[in-house]
Amino acid sequence: MSEDKRGLFAQIFVAMMIFCGLVWIWTVALIIYWPWEKTAEWKPEFRVAAVCGKDEFCGIPYGELESAKTSGRYTTLELPGDAGDAMETHGWLQWKRVNGLIEAKTSSWHFQTVVRYKLEEGKPMLVEYQDVGAKALYYGIAAALFTLLGIYLRKFRRN
Repeated sequence: MSEDKRGLFAQIFVAMMIFCGLVWIWTVALIIYWPWEKTAEWKPEFRVAAVCGKDEFCGIPYGELESAKTSGRYTTLELPGDAGDAMETHGWLQWKRVNGLIEAKTSSWHFQTVVRYKLEEGKPMLVEYQDVGAKALYYGIAAALFTLLGIYLRKFRRN
């Protein structure tokens, strides 16, 4: 096997680039496979997709649904069509219909919350949710570090 003839800084740079790639791969994999929590209990900050104004979509936090309805902030929770989205103050709200459920995803730079619910008599009934925060990045960094350590230990074992 040939010996690596690169300088120390070039070897460190290559290791850092491999580490960055591994962090990205592990974090994306963790976000995709993050566990769904099946519960019927809403958290007050979870956003419900609603029709506000003239066919405009918006998100209303579950804890504020009653007061928002009485103050006229939204007209209905019955969403027309199969999908929609809205830009909000603190993030992006997207919704779509999946197997008879409404899936509302609120996301920003540092979190992503997906809520699946159904409407019964005009009220949202929570089926499951997925709340991904910065924890996914931290786990991705740890997994990338262990993967990189394994790669370099294997490389040193061969020499």
